[in-house]
Amino acid sequence: MSDIVSRTLFEQQVDLTKSLLQRMHGIDGHLTTRVRPHLPEEARYTVARLIEALDEEEQIDPNLHFYVDALLGEMRLAIAAGTTEEQVPIPRGQLVGCTEAFDTHKVLSPTAEALQAALPPLEGLYCAAQQALHFAEAIRLSFRLLHPD
Repeated sequence: MSDIVSRTLFEQQVDLTKSLLQRMHGIDGHLTTRVRPHLPEEARYTVARLIEALDEEEQIDPNLHFYVDALLGEMRLAIAAGTTEEQVPIPRGQLVGCTEAFDTHKVLSPTAEALQAALPPLEGLYCAAQQALHFAEAIRLSFRLLHPD
């Protein structure tokens, strides 16, 4: 019974790791061409740190999801900085009970748009890294609890 449970856990971990590896593939190029050029100079260190973590030979950096999360934070700050709100008047024919009203529309700068478009692959990488690394840690801690020696 123990072998069946361990094998199942191992298979689950392999699936999570496989998904993470698939998401890692090509992400360094994505970072270099679609993210780094649009970030402020001070945020580019975060990109370099993530590229280093992705470049680990034959292992996955256990802090990978932290590096991705930090970069996502930097990207969101840059997107917010490149976003303005614009007041657009609502046509009089659509107004009820007032003579003037406005809608607020968010307008993204080209840099903010580029970063917004670059988010999805990194968000997927973050989720995959978090799942694989947390699952591995849960297995490790569970075995330690069951076999403290």
